[in-house]
Amino acid sequence: MNNLFSIKDFIPHGYCLAWSPGLLWLHVISDLLITFSYYSIPLSLIYFIRQRKDLPYPWLVGLFAGFIVACGTTHLLSIITIWIPLYWLDGFVKGITAIISLVSAAMMLWIIPRALALPSTAQLHAEIQQRKAAEDALRESEYRWKFAIEGAGDGVWDLDVVNNTVFFSKRWKEMLGFTEDEIGNSLDEWEKRLHPEDKAGTLAVVHAYLEGKTPTYTHEHRVRCKDGSYKWILARGMVVSRSEEGKPLRMIGTQTDISERKQMEEKLRDSDALNVSILDSLTSQIAVLDAQGVIISVNNAWRDFAEGNALSECSQNMLGINYLDVCKHAINQPYGDEASAAYIGIKAVLNGEQEAFYLEYPCHAPNQQRWFYMTVSPLYGSRRGVVVRHLNITERKQAERVLIQLKAMIDISLDGFWIVDLMGNLIQVNQAYEQISGYSIDELMNMSIAQVEVVENAEQIKTHMAKVIGEGYDRFETRHRRKDGHIIDVEISVAFLPEFQQFCVFCRDITDRKAMEYELKASEAKFRSIIEVSPVPMALLSDEQLSLTFLNPAFIETFGYSRDDIPTLKEWWPKAYPDPDYQNWVKATWQTAMEKAQQEHTDVPPLEVAINCKNNNIKTVIVSAAEIINSAHEHLIILYDVTQLKQIEAKLNAIFNASVEGIITIDMYENIVSANTAVETIFGYQPEELVGSRINKLMPSLPITINDGSAPIAEKHVGQIKEIEGRHKNGSVVPLDLSIAAYSLDDANYLTYIVRDVSLRKQQEHQDKEHLDQLAHVTRLGLMGEMASGIAHEVNQPLVAVSSYTQVSLNLINAENPDLVALSEILIKTQQQALRAGQIIHRMREFVKSHAKHRSSNNINTLIHDAASLCVAELKKNNIELIFELQHNLPLVYVDQVQIEQVIINLIRNSIGALKCLPAQQHRHVTILSQLTANNDLQISVKDNGPGIDLAQQQKILMPFYTTKTNGMGMGLSISRSLVEAHDGTLHFDSQPGNGTTFYFTLPIQQN
Repeated sequence: MNNLFSIKDFIPHGYCLAWSPGLLWLHVISDLLITFSYYSIPLSLIYFIRQRKDLPYPWLVGLFAGFIVACGTTHLLSIITIWIPLYWLDGFVKGITAIISLVSAAMMLWIIPRALALPSTAQLHAEIQQRKAAEDALRESEYRWKFAIEGAGDGVWDLDVVNNTVFFSKRWKEMLGFTEDEIGNSLDEWEKRLHPEDKAGTLAVVHAYLEGKTPTYTHEHRVRCKDGSYKWILARGMVVSRSEEGKPLRMIGTQTDISERKQMEEKLRDSDALNVSILDSLTSQIAVLDAQGVIISVNNAWRDFAEGNALSECSQNMLGINYLDVCKHAINQPYGDEASAAYIGIKAVLNGEQEAFYLEYPCHAPNQQRWFYMTVSPLYGSRRGVVVRHLNITERKQAERVLIQLKAMIDISLDGFWIVDLMGNLIQVNQAYEQISGYSIDELMNMSIAQVEVVENAEQIKTHMAKVIGEGYDRFETRHRRKDGHIIDVEISVAFLPEFQQFCVFCRDITDRKAMEYELKASEAKFRSIIEVSPVPMALLSDEQLSLTFLNPAFIETFGYSRDDIPTLKEWWPKAYPDPDYQNWVKATWQTAMEKAQQEHTDVPPLEVAINCKNNNIKTVIVSAAEIINSAHEHLIILYDVTQLKQIEAKLNAIFNASVEGIITIDMYENIVSANTAVETIFGYQPEELVGSRINKLMPSLPITINDGSAPIAEKHVGQIKEIEGRHKNGSVVPLDLSIAAYSLDDANYLTYIVRDVSLRKQQEHQDKEHLDQLAHVTRLGLMGEMASGIAHEVNQPLVAVSSYTQVSLNLINAENPDLVALSEILIKTQQQALRAGQIIHRMREFVKSHAKHRSSNNINTLIHDAASLCVAELKKNNIELIFELQHNLPLVYVDQVQIEQVIINLIRNSIGALKCLPAQQHRHVTILSQLTANNDLQISVKDNGPGIDLAQQQKILMPFYTTKTNGMGMGLSISRSLVEAHDGTLHFDSQPGNGTTFYFTLPIQQN
């Protein structure tokens, strides 16, 4: 045994002489006993904690147990280090022990004041005695409370929540007509006597209170008496006892008979119903307010009041709203002055400061303005309050405004205006007639009609006035003499005002018009010659005989009818419109338009109709008419043939509605003007729902394209295709492609938005990216499979070195006087070789495994070296020299490290594959370059001196599944380009057959 080892072999040199065997074993045995003692203490503490669940601060006991275990471990390591020098482990454990000891000491200092604050046994005993005394006092107070309640005539009940039993007092039972022994103390007995309509609600209120959802229990319900009738009961209760977990154990309460009060409320409601029916019969909007201004009643007219009245704020739920708050809220809205006045006036009437309050105010309703007259009067009787009444005076205001406008129109009218009494005297004249006649207004006020008329004498004027009185209105032409003696032609429009017994006369100077009529008659022949040669179909219609007096050649050529076929309108209607219903519609519409044009002295508005030609073809035309001032009272009928235009419009509408892309037109204020049916598929809205809405209802993220409604269209958005997010009717997000077109119509700017739902494309892109990641992973596996032998050779070298260094270390250890310095150097070299092998394996695993995309800041030169290290074996095998020409101090790139390494490896292996084709004696080399481009991008190039790429292959080399290798998949370059483009870069190549190939790609630098 002594020949095998001695104690000197386990004790560091220089210390052996200080130890004797007896002293050594004294240390060992003492440390073992201390360790055993230390380890036994935590077991006792754990048992103590498990037995005492209510022990305060159990975590401190656990911390102390950890401290004891750490101390025991230090003594155990003291034994071990005698034979095995694990000083680093011993120091680590002692460090942990020191940390735990410091924490324990600090926590003891923190916990001792709190532990001293805990009550002692004597204090707990005194507290229990105080609690018992309080319970006795509470019990005595409860008995007094029950006695007081019984004396007040209320019934008392006491509910045991746990056992579901209840005690009913004698008064409780008498209230329902029972004696003390006729009804049991069961909760079911109470539940079955609840009115069927009140049972569910009552039980819900009780359970809500017991579960803590409501602060108090107060509820009104009906309970069946002994004779079968029902009484209204007001029940109140409270929980007087709870468990330690806070659950209710006992609940007591009272029961009050409120049947008489309910009967009075019923009578009051009947009275209020009568009052309400009276109020509902009124057309004015009426609301009754209490003393605080809260609305307690409104009539139907108030409920039906249109929206937009800031002082009425119509709603079906107005009851209970403080009307003064409504007025205060309206102060910050339009008509705030009126709202403020209403608030002050109502407060004054409520406080008795004034008898009544009146206010006339406007309010806006949709598409109109209305006026109201508000009155506030006190509510007489026992109840304090006010009655607020809103009367619609819009018609009165409109009449006043019409009169004001009429007076203003008369004052600024270019036509002369008279007011004439029954004697023919002028009693009012405007300034326009002053200018027409040359007389001053003062001179005209002293004149009669006979003094200004030229043709008619006094008797004729009286006859004419009698006719106007009988018919109410007349219109005719006459002649007046100006002050300077000149005769002018005047058109008279006169109406009789029976309520005033006066005539209202408008005088229009038509001297120029009459001269023009003479000229028109002279040019009528010229006019007829013009319409004869016009390419637009035209016809002359005589108003008196309703005959077609003339048809131009274009009319006959277009419709095939001659004047012999349709001499009058009677023959025209059935031929042009064979369908009786359509014919009646055209007649009615045309007649209405003609009458309106005659009354308003305007041209007949255009009308679009479908005319049946003589050859039975259907022509769509736009018919318009203009009155010709001549003796025949003719109208020129113009018929524009728009058949081809309508056909084109129909095709465009068909295309518009059949388009799978949404087409939306907006005006200069970003309001939607039109939308096709595809919009419903994309956004869920029907086109008619969107008209008038803002465009941001569909596309909230849409950039503003039109400024303030008058600025020109923002051309930078027109003609581009943008990816934006739309919002579906159901609230979901819809990815869209948006293109914008602009046009102008009638001096107004419009935009047409063409949107396409790209949800399927986005989904496909996502699937393609996942597929690309899978292909990239498969490619990496293939690459590693091909490089396996080379990597095995690279890993084998450090492993062989590790084995050699280990053998040398063993030899040094077995020496009689080992050289510790040399041993340390050998162990460091061994560690370096082991780390090198581990790094190769780690880099290979990181490259092969399928990982989630993770970008980080990287040095591109470091990535190039790491990627190239995985290809070193294959380069050596094929006798290829690898040259680095890397620019220093390049900016960082923010990329996925594994993906960029894969791109570099793919390009290196492509160069290796190309160089294999060269003769063995020819020099082969691959050069990797990195540099910063003029565009501030990083460019990485992989250049070889291989045979290059044929021109025919250069067009396809980057396409998926195209390969020049016999066993290749054709995905390496395609995946590489996709990975580079995913990093916002580009991949290109340059190749000259016979002069090698350079593949290079760019990456954007990381922005600060």
